[in-house]
Amino acid sequence: MMNSAVTEQNIIQLFSRMNETIDSAQTILVASHIDPDGDALGTQLAFAAYLKSIDKQVILVRDGNIPDKYLFLPGVNEIPYTSEEFLDALEFDTAIILECPDPKRIGRTNELLDSSVRILNIDHHLDNANFGAVNWINSSASSVGEMVYEYFAWLGYKINPDVATSLFTAIMTDTGRFRFDSTSARTLQISGELVASGARPQMITDQIYFSMQPQAMKLVGKILNNIEYYFDGKLCVLMMTDDMLKETGASRHDSEGIVDFTLFTKGVDAGLFIKEDSENSVKASLRSRDGVNVASIAGTFGGGGHFNAAGCTIELPIETAKSRLLELFGEVFNGA
Repeated sequence: MMNSAVTEQNIIQLFSRMNETIDSAQTILVASHIDPDGDALGTQLAFAAYLKSIDKQVILVRDGNIPDKYLFLPGVNEIPYTSEEFLDALEFDTAIILECPDPKRIGRTNELLDSSVRILNIDHHLDNANFGAVNWINSSASSVGEMVYEYFAWLGYKINPDVATSLFTAIMTDTGRFRFDSTSARTLQISGELVASGARPQMITDQIYFSMQPQAMKLVGKILNNIEYYFDGKLCVLMMTDDMLKETGASRHDSEGIVDFTLFTKGVDAGLFIKEDSENSVKASLRSRDGVNVASIAGTFGGGGHFNAAGCTIELPIETAKSRLLELFGEVFNGA
């Protein structure tokens, strides 16, 4: 439920402050990071459902497309894209920011977070900037979905099947289907309680992992056909170019989750997925097994994340970015 340094008394005090801030709010913005994933969308939807149950005005926003595999989530179509016209009309006094180590990560909505807005910052990233009036940062939690469940349990909020589905999705996706080291006995206990509240594991798993669109499957094939290994097979590298997207008819959000393939090979300790974002910019997703701190590598380029899962944007052409990343991984595997 908490970091080892946080006492039960402290967490109760923190929850009380969160509750007081929410109780005094009129209109609450609920936001998460750009290019939303399962934890971002699941926690947004779950928190919005709770706030509506206590008669709060709620505004949901997103900066980025919703991947097709998450369109089954109850209410997900109610999260509007943050166009300039939409942002111009927004008015709120409180913001709940989920799974964002830095407010800039929520995208253009960050421009509206002035000093008049009270911010609740809920996150499990170790490098969180503590930018809220109330900050709940638990780097030992498997996901923000797990954290939100703990808060709901403390409140005594009765979780319905829709909220259970959203939170189960958040936890399952951010734990890599319960395989990441962050998966604890409490993580599994909470997941079981969500099933008891109406979450359906088979349906959720099928929707997310076994319902790929044909163009997305073709994209996976293109990417895997060019798989590369380095450092005696310890590093697996996948790359996605704009040409691959054009050839398959896929979109950028069809690539979500492909980074997981980098750890499928025996003997691989780290994985790198580089996606061409423009002619002179790429987005890199990094994964690892125990012993390789990919957050440190991502941090070299201003990115971040967790020890075993991180990401960054690199303002270089794709081949140049790849060479620079290989240098950094070389320092890890060659002991430099």
